[in-house]
Amino acid sequence: MSRSIVPIPPGLRLLALPTFRDGSLVAALVTSVSLLAGLVRSMPLLLAPSVPVRLGLPFARAALAVSLEVALVLAPSLGAGLAAARFVDRGEARAVFALGASPRSLVASALPVWLLAFVLSALASLAWGMEAEAPGRLASRLLTDARAACVDDAARDPKTPHAATVPIAEATWICLPGEPPRLVMTPSLLGGSALAARSIELSADTASLVADDLVLVLPSNETTGPMTVRVARASVRGLLPLGRPSNLRAPVRAVLLGATSSASALLVSLAVLVSSIGSRALALFVGLSGPALALLVLSALEREKSPLFVYGLVPALGLLGPLLAARFARFLSSRRAPGA
Repeated sequence: MSRSIVPIPPGLRLLALPTFRDGSLVAALVTSVSLLAGLVRSMPLLLAPSVPVRLGLPFARAALAVSLEVALVLAPSLGAGLAAARFVDRGEARAVFALGASPRSLVASALPVWLLAFVLSALASLAWGMEAEAPGRLASRLLTDARAACVDDAARDPKTPHAATVPIAEATWICLPGEPPRLVMTPSLLGGSALAARSIELSADTASLVADDLVLVLPSNETTGPMTVRVARASVRGLLPLGRPSNLRAPVRAVLLGATSSASALLVSLAVLVSSIGSRALALFVGLSGPALALLVLSALEREKSPLFVYGLVPALGLLGPLLAARFARFLSSRRAPGA
């Protein structure tokens, strides 16, 4: 008879390991679906003839970061709900409770899973939070990679003009024979103006830039016609941002979502066991309610200049959602019971 090298405590085998397994499967599924959706949205931009292939890597890293954040907030609660519902449906929960165990002690035995959920969710949120609070970092990396691609193409074929476009920045590097690369940015980004520069540095929020050898074309207005300005080095402010930066610092975001993910998963597991929910569909509903509400509220708060204390709504709704959903699931189960 084979024996496990490291004995697994009964409490971990009952709930913790099934929760970990189901949560891992859900995380892989959510990440895959999110990455596929991002790929479909980005494909028309990345397949444009003037967009260098190497720009796909920064896009892929950003898509992976946001996908992992969403997946690792949702997956622990969904995995906890599925594992607890299966435990109830098979009658194992009733047998364990008859032996003197309680739902609280059973959920407490899965403490390593809840801690792991906190750590993984916090790390994923930290990675995406660093990008979300400074979208200019991604734009700067794309501009740098596009310039390198333009220079490489010009080195291979020095007699032909080359261009490398950065889609989200609405900018294009132009490499003409015998001349250094120049960046051209389109009027829609600049609110009606256009510029060309030898080099450019975007601010973290993309609302300003510093450019060398700048040529700025200003549109006509009520008092003057079009104007062209050329300077050796200039700072341009008041640009239309490429995206609204998050007003939540990355470390705070990591702790906030890590705590929301793990606490919501723990509460989902407890609610499903206490309410004796054996339906997988109802368990998924209970598991999804808290993290989904938390992510929706977080997204809404990030779009405004919200004070830090308001973000307390994120974990609060992450905990309130499963409680209300479990009550509703118990009500549905009681309605169906007489006719079963």
